[in-house]
Amino acid sequence: GTTRWNPTPEQLRTLEEMYRRGTRTPTADQIQYITGQLRRYGKIEGKNVFYWF
Repeated sequence: GTTRWNPTPEQLRTLEEMYRRGTRTPTADQIQYITGQLRRYGKIEGKNVFYWF
C-alpha cells in the first residue's frame, strides 16, 4: 500500500498558519509554492497540500 503522509511539526505549523490567514482552496500556483516551502522541512507532494485544506 501507500504510506500515509505525515507532516513534520514545521510543515503543520506553516499549513495551520495559512489556514488561519484565510487560505481555504489554494490555486495550483499556491500549492506549488507551498509545497516548495514545505519541502525544506521534509518529504511532501502537492496533493498532500491540496488534500490538507
